[in-house]
Amino acid sequence: MNNLAQYLKREGAHLSVIEEQEIKKLQTALKSLWVNIAIYLLITLIEYWLAAIGHSQALRADAMNNLSGVISTLFLIVGLHTATDSDDHFLVGKRIPLLNGRNDDRMQLSRFRMATIFTLITSFIIIFIAGQIIFQGARDMYTAGISHHPNRYSALGAGIATVLMAVVCYFNYHNGKRLNNAVLSAAAKDSMGDVVTSFGTLVTVLMAFGFKVPWIDSTVSIIIGFFVLWSGLVIFQECTLNLADYVDPDLEQRIKTAIIQFDEVHQIMAFRSRYNGDVLIVEMLIMVDANMDVMTLYDLTERIEKQLERQFQIFDVTTQAVPDPGEVSH
Repeated sequence: MNNLAQYLKREGAHLSVIEEQEIKKLQTALKSLWVNIAIYLLITLIEYWLAAIGHSQALRADAMNNLSGVISTLFLIVGLHTATDSDDHFLVGKRIPLLNGRNDDRMQLSRFRMATIFTLITSFIIIFIAGQIIFQGARDMYTAGISHHPNRYSALGAGIATVLMAVVCYFNYHNGKRLNNAVLSAAAKDSMGDVVTSFGTLVTVLMAFGFKVPWIDSTVSIIIGFFVLWSGLVIFQECTLNLADYVDPDLEQRIKTAIIQFDEVHQIMAFRSRYNGDVLIVEMLIMVDANMDVMTLYDLTERIEKQLERQFQIFDVTTQAVPDPGEVSH
């Protein structure tokens, strides 16, 4: 009984360490997202102001694109705050009671998934904003050049936005790679698209202003709208796959190959993997020697768990075993 208590204590401490590391990464990502919001908001305000006095629909569309970044980042912050909050929360329920002195990790795992849920909500907002941009751009196509042409103030706004978005992109990429955090890596990809969009807006405004062809301005605003729409749809797809417990089949095959490398594992009878937020969880049923004693089986499952954690950064592995019917002693 003492051995069991020591095992449960050691296993609980190990999971707590991994859990704490993941929470610290999310907290660092949370700070980075606040920086993102500050810069996105600054860019949005500058672009809206200069779009108004510069008469550029493309710059206004780019401002709307960056406004979607502000809104989406706010939702991500709420999701990450829920994931890292240690108190009871109305979104994920009350803390689950201790079992044999161990914390049940279902509460924290449900918190990790909240980041994905809020990201999914963000995708709907981005898609809605994209529709607004496309509609406004199409409407202005009919009045392009009648009253106003884009001017140098519009070009200034697009130039400032391009530089600031490049800073945000580098910041997100660097921290995402350092923390191995999917939220920041996704934000880096999104901000890279915003850099391209802002630079394209700059070129468009300069062409419309220099060549006196105002319809280009409205045309590019529609293109920006479709770009924002595509970004929202990509985020929607990734989140729904995550919430539907989809894991890359190639990754699952590599994990199975690593498991079957253990000589004691005769066959993998069942295998299931899923994501909770950024963390990967694996459950499996393996076939082993029918005469294997409990301590040998325990040692095997421990070695498998450590190997998968080291090789694939898997958060938790649940292993069940069945005897090989061909080796059952009669």
